[in-house]
Amino acid sequence: MTTIRFMNAPSNRPHTSPWHGRRVIVAGGTSGFGLVLARHLLEAGASVLLVGRSADGVRRALERLPEPLAGQKSLGTAADLARPGEGGRVVGEALDRFGGVDDLFFTVGRSGRARILDTSAEQLAGFLDANLRTAVEITTAAAEDVARARGHMVYIGSLAGKLVTPLMGPYAVAKSALAAYVDAVRLEMAPQGAHVLLVSPGPIRREDADDDATFDRYADEVAAAGLPAEANRPGGGAPLKRLDPDRLAEQVLEACRRRTSELVVPRKVAWLAGLVEWFPDWGRRLLARFTPAPSKAP
Repeated sequence: MTTIRFMNAPSNRPHTSPWHGRRVIVAGGTSGFGLVLARHLLEAGASVLLVGRSADGVRRALERLPEPLAGQKSLGTAADLARPGEGGRVVGEALDRFGGVDDLFFTVGRSGRARILDTSAEQLAGFLDANLRTAVEITTAAAEDVARARGHMVYIGSLAGKLVTPLMGPYAVAKSALAAYVDAVRLEMAPQGAHVLLVSPGPIRREDADDDATFDRYADEVAAAGLPAEANRPGGGAPLKRLDPDRLAEQVLEACRRRTSELVVPRKVAWLAGLVEWFPDWGRRLLARFTPAPSKAP
């Protein structure tokens, strides 16, 4: 429940962006794509409240952000959004520090590798807690203010929420649940003037890991579960090039400008997801050609 305030010297950049003066919460904004989004929002003129799980992580993230424009603020707070009361507290803090909340960007999540038949109900609940439960309270708390501002509620999902592939079943279940939740939020928020966007990206390149060959983020759980080595790779071994995070951030902000309901990247996977939806048997056979079989580790 640590709060950190941080304001850099003003910049002379012109106020030409539609984000100028917006008051934005970026949940999960202290690392990875969330931090990239926060940087783009600040550069576009918004004031940003970063939310992360640790005070040290929040502090380090604030140090990596660019100089705000005159009148902007970059603040941070540590919160575990899976705990009751924390989502409401974060929104209350934004109201106190910014005077309001115009937009919510939700980038919290947890990926993983596992066979679904080896996943217990308790383990599956952990995936749901990390990817869905964390979104619920902060969404409810921010909804009225975002609607009043005719703002944006943006949720970073995953291609796993569109296409279920081997060795990623628990994560796919959780991201599919988030996608359904976002659809339900849209049905209630759109009539109030708010824009609700679901982003379903493929693997995103991390700034500290540019080489796919050295990617070992899931090595320990892959080894512990006896999964094949390719499961450790981005996308569970699917032949997907990791996305450039800055380019993806630009696409997200453009989707906000256009007020579209969903952004699936890369686009070719959106077509494949459509085929699975429209022609289930044929689409799944095509999907199987591009994903590794769930074999046992040697």
